[in-house]
Amino acid sequence: SVPGGKPFAGGLALPTPIGEIVATNITPSKSAGIGNYSLEQFSDALRKGIRADGKHLYPAMPYTAYARVSDDDVAAMYAYFMNAVTPVDTPSQPTTLPFPFNIRLSMAAWNLMFLDTEPFVPVAEQNTEWNRGAYLVQGLTHCSTCHSPRNLMMAEVSSKALAGGEVGTWYAPNITSDVKSGVGGWTTTELVSY
Repeated sequence: SVPGGKPFAGGLALPTPIGEIVATNITPSKSAGIGNYSLEQFSDALRKGIRADGKHLYPAMPYTAYARVSDDDVAAMYAYFMNAVTPVDTPSQPTTLPFPFNIRLSMAAWNLMFLDTEPFVPVAEQNTEWNRGAYLVQGLTHCSTCHSPRNLMMAEVSSKALAGGEVGTWYAPNITSDVKSGVGGWTTTELVSY
């Protein structure tokens, strides 16, 4: 949403090294939003980066993280968007990137190289709280999307996950458990408060 705009109506431009990517209208509007999406189409957009019309999304939409989200949570998100969000019949401006980035089909190749479509699997050696936290961080809250550095192809550098990253003109700091440069020295209360 643009500042002062209607929730989920899109229009906000995200600056990237290849140009501005404009957030789309994800209200249940049948003319300008996702109101005609089936659950399967919603899931494909959310977890595979493929719109209902078959075109590829740019990974500014964090589908690389949402790929980890469970079927139940995707269905719950779909129910919320379709039943609790107010439709806004105003389309957002289309993203216009320079050649060759304007060729959305190139994202199919990018996805082959960088998209892991495996859903989150709990780690047996860890307790329920740890696994729930890992699920939230890796999937729904998509922390690595901003807090990880990117390579030349704009994919996250997985070996440096959560170690800090650039998001347009903003720096997302290191949120690893490193005691000196991350949040490893913080108490639970400090982390929750922040």
